[in-house]
Amino acid sequence: MPLSAPAVMLLIIAVVMGFAAPSFFSLGNLRAISIDASLIMLLAVGMTAVITARGIDLSIGAILTLSSVAFAAALKDFGLPLWLSIVIAFATGGLCGLINGILITKLKMPDFIVTLSTELIFRGLALVYAGGGVFFAFPEAITWLGRGRLLGIPVPLVIGMTVIIIAHFIFAYHKVGARLHAVGGNPTAAKRLGISVLHYRIGVYVFMGLIAALGGIMLTGRLDAVVASGAVTILLNTIAAVIVGGTNLFGGRGSIVGTLLGAWLLATIVNAVVILGFEAFWQHVAAGAVILITIGLYSRRNTRTEE
Repeated sequence: MPLSAPAVMLLIIAVVMGFAAPSFFSLGNLRAISIDASLIMLLAVGMTAVITARGIDLSIGAILTLSSVAFAAALKDFGLPLWLSIVIAFATGGLCGLINGILITKLKMPDFIVTLSTELIFRGLALVYAGGGVFFAFPEAITWLGRGRLLGIPVPLVIGMTVIIIAHFIFAYHKVGARLHAVGGNPTAAKRLGISVLHYRIGVYVFMGLIAALGGIMLTGRLDAVVASGAVTILLNTIAAVIVGGTNLFGGRGSIVGTLLGAWLLATIVNAVVILGFEAFWQHVAAGAVILITIGLYSRRNTRTEE
């Protein structure tokens, strides 16, 4: 059921759009959907890990933005080499995730409150440094990450699918994935088995920060610009993809394949709204409706199971 729900919704949208707007299936439009889905699936992988470990991260948009600003500042303002600027971006994202993890696990603060607060702090730091300005005109190697093609396939899709495949292997077949599910499912039992719940919970926030930094670099390449006030709505699509994909919001069960389908569904909905000529604001309405429908289907399934 968790995988069938987004798959069925994708099929329904495809059939409807096939009649309503045949251009929906044009090669150019399918490529646009794949690029949009790439960023969502990338960030959703990190969020899947966090939620599976019984956490939540509301600061990913701010981490993505701050990492992008740090990258742009290192490259443009300080004249550092490209490779070092990329390292600084990842270090920024990882540090932000580490701060979240320590505040949540060491100080026993609620993850919702911590990440909501750090969302404001991290985004504020990005705005303070950038001062409302825009960094633009990045090296070709960066724009290639966001716009280029590899053997005819969009590079963002290659990156996103690579992360998806690796994450699926870890979640489904590696001991790290099994321990992560144990940490989220029953932390007390996990401790008795010798699993370091503290380290795993901190680790998923650091991982989320690193993923957000990668997403920031990819988005920078796609836009060929960094705007400190950007990536505000990315959190909605990320969490929506994870929920629609069947990951349990209370931890203990996460599906990378489901996350992939959820990300593709969200990107398809956004694209369909544009193709049909609706205002962009309707994207949020459609995304929210999909979440409610999916949760309703899951709830009905659980109710039948209990009966």
